[in-house]
Amino acid sequence: MNISQISDICTGCGSCVAVCPSAAIRMQPDEHGFLHPAVDAAACTNCGLCACKCPVSTPPQVSAHTEILTGYANDETLLPASSSGAIFPVLASEIIRRGGIVFGAAFNQNFDVIHTAAESIAELAALCSSKYVQSSIPSGIYAQVKAALTAGRWVYFSGMPCQVAGLKNYLGREYETLITQDTACHSVPSPMVWKNYRSALEMQNGSKLKSFSFRKKATGWENYHIHAAFENGREFLQLAAKNPYQRGFIKGLYSRGSCFDCKFKGIERCSDITLADYGASRVFSRKPTIRRGHPLFCCTARKAALCWNAARIGCKPVLPQRAHLHGILPCSGLFRNRRGTMNSGRNMGRKRLRNWFLLAANRQRKKRRRNAGTEAFWPASFAA
Repeated sequence: MNISQISDICTGCGSCVAVCPSAAIRMQPDEHGFLHPAVDAAACTNCGLCACKCPVSTPPQVSAHTEILTGYANDETLLPASSSGAIFPVLASEIIRRGGIVFGAAFNQNFDVIHTAAESIAELAALCSSKYVQSSIPSGIYAQVKAALTAGRWVYFSGMPCQVAGLKNYLGREYETLITQDTACHSVPSPMVWKNYRSALEMQNGSKLKSFSFRKKATGWENYHIHAAFENGREFLQLAAKNPYQRGFIKGLYSRGSCFDCKFKGIERCSDITLADYGASRVFSRKPTIRRGHPLFCCTARKAALCWNAARIGCKPVLPQRAHLHGILPCSGLFRNRRGTMNSGRNMGRKRLRNWFLLAANRQRKKRRRNAGTEAFWPASFAA
């Protein structure tokens, strides 16, 4: 048995490519832009290691988070360029201070999202901020993580829950110097849709992208904006709630199929840390700190000492301990799949995503469909 036999529920983590002893697997995009493993039958020895290490077929060990903190970074200069109260750069900076290495998602020169490494505070900046598109993990990243751990270095790995599971299965054992962090993941959108969206923006503005932010917080944490800067000096700024790419993401119109039945959400998780936006902040806090954001920081007992101390030292708590349970419950991204809120009725096999934005850009309708915002993403024949 090889990984091609379970590709329908593949999350795209790439652990199968990294563990293959024959280099017989490579990740290839499907018609919707999502990466799936392709097996070279001539090179494959049918050893079964790829299927054995796949986190979907063999889920890693999980445990419940035992420590919870809400707050934001003391260093408020970190907040504009970071999400969830800038807790990630606070924790990651501690790892770098200890001579460690941090892995996370960053834009490359073409604004594709890939996992990369940071070994300095300057390099860490690229890993901050939310990126609402599935990242690609080069096979060499897993090997780089293992090499650093074998050398006794601290490693901080940030990714989606399925990506953390892929790393854990690749490593095959626990390391005292490894800290893994996931997020309350809504879903992962198609890289192809993201590519076509940014191409459309470049066409409309007559220039190549210079920078992009999915969460520009100039007017606060809640009413964040989509912001793009171009090489010709032009800028694009739109309220995220009205942005077609963001609305399609929230509706799940171009999410990966495996996200609708995610195996890695729940109270018990394989990560050491989970970061999320805090659902009860409006109920328990009347302070104006909502402009900074109210993140939820959870960590497990086995790594609590380092993570907890770094977070307590580098962050300002904003809510009382009694509010924590109430805050966790609304975070559906932490615990359950989004079939009820995402457009689970859409059939990815029949609805072509390639030109969704170009089609939507030419459609200006006054009447709104009852399925809120659907006409902003799909032609009428798809929305019906």
